[in-house]
Amino acid sequence: MTKEASFQIAFQGAPGAFSHRAGQLFAEHSGIRDEVKFVPCRSFDEVFNAILSERCAVGVIPLENSSIGSIVANYDLLWKSPVSIIGEVYLPIHHHLLGFAGTQVKALTNVYSHPAALDQCRNFLKSYPAMKPVAYWDTSGAALHVSASANRKNAAIASEFAAKEANLAILKRNVEDHEGNNTRFGIIAPVSAGSSNNGKVDERIDELVIAASKNYPLKLSCVVALPHTPGSLANLLKVFGDLGANLTKIESRPIPEMRFHYRFFLDMEISSREQEQAILKACGEHTEEFKLLGRYCIWQDDSDS
Repeated sequence: MTKEASFQIAFQGAPGAFSHRAGQLFAEHSGIRDEVKFVPCRSFDEVFNAILSERCAVGVIPLENSSIGSIVANYDLLWKSPVSIIGEVYLPIHHHLLGFAGTQVKALTNVYSHPAALDQCRNFLKSYPAMKPVAYWDTSGAALHVSASANRKNAAIASEFAAKEANLAILKRNVEDHEGNNTRFGIIAPVSAGSSNNGKVDERIDELVIAASKNYPLKLSCVVALPHTPGSLANLLKVFGDLGANLTKIESRPIPEMRFHYRFFLDMEISSREQEQAILKACGEHTEEFKLLGRYCIWQDDSDS
């Protein structure tokens, strides 16, 4: 891509999805809002492929929800793919019941949404046993499906942003189980971002990555595989503690080709270049496999979604 080209951002979902909103927030904070074209994708794999094929400059993927935990499919893709996390967006997730204006909630028979969204609204769904939850590929896609169906007995669970995209009314607000429901979204780019890459990465991404690399504190994400020996994880964590790293996440994922062996995904906050170099050195010395997934800053959206 060149500077004259439209800056394309891939996201999983239909227009109005939470990933779409996270991408908008990234564009606003990066000063490129007026240059952006958003590219909806039906799957997480498609988002990664859009980045690796250079069809899009960056992609937006959900990493973790405060109610249901990690989106493990994306952690597996981060391990396998030559991409880096270059930013992170925290987005409050407010799920609303969407339908046709004037429809009574008790008259609804089907409610469509992404399985993760349905899982985050279990208490609400239990209170309306006649309303059948139907899994759909995306929250905003579910809203568009309901709008196209013209069936007043259908509804969707999605965002206010999706309601506007689908021209639906909000029949009931904030149907999520937990008031503080949030999702972490990662902004991903090719691993060559911020380096000499012969024009393979949009120059604006290079500028963002290089600028972020000079600012501390920042967040570092990596994945490690450890010797299958007693104390190997405890020893690594002790090193991080001795170096003053604030570990914010640790999660294990199975290594498919090695029965009951695991990789560990780690997030930590670091405060200086010296601390970062010491942490990376320790990861190289105390692990069997090590991959840096990204070093980046965090943006928080405090508005309703």
